[in-house]
Amino acid sequence: MKLLAEISEGTLGISEQYEQLGSEYRLRKSARVILLNKEGKMATQYLKTYNYHKLPGGGIDAGESTEEALKREVKEEVGCDCEIVRSIGMTIEYHNKYKLFHISYCYEAEVIGEIGESALEDGEIEEGHETLWLSPVEVLNKMKSDKPGKPEGYFILKREISFLEEYLGSH
Repeated sequence: MKLLAEISEGTLGISEQYEQLGSEYRLRKSARVILLNKEGKMATQYLKTYNYHKLPGGGIDAGESTEEALKREVKEEVGCDCEIVRSIGMTIEYHNKYKLFHISYCYEAEVIGEIGESALEDGEIEEGHETLWLSPVEVLNKMKSDKPGKPEGYFILKREISFLEEYLGSH
């Protein structure tokens, strides 16, 4: 899978720290999706509490494949099943503040069947997750103008923008 971005506090301009080679980082892997409905609209999660948009997706559990995690997260966050169309790319994040090394894999997928109710986790409810269906270009423009209410939001936006730009550049 193509590496689209390496992100750190340094690359974001938050601090002068880039990845700290030789340091102990905890590994987190996640799956993200550019999920399209039959009208060509794309699902985006708007986090009302922190005022920014992100792609549906989340962490890969132990023993779970990337594809299984993606389908589970879509079911939980968006309330539907999906069929993976193709891979988009991956990003690597170095969160020095949390000693976290985060690899995200992104796929393009299509909604299968009806869209039902989401089953958000408590943290997602607190963040005010709301699924919006917009064109991919609208989502990209919103992400580029978002001003997150928490520092982690800048990592998320950089990652998601990398995925969306790669997707749009291939269409």
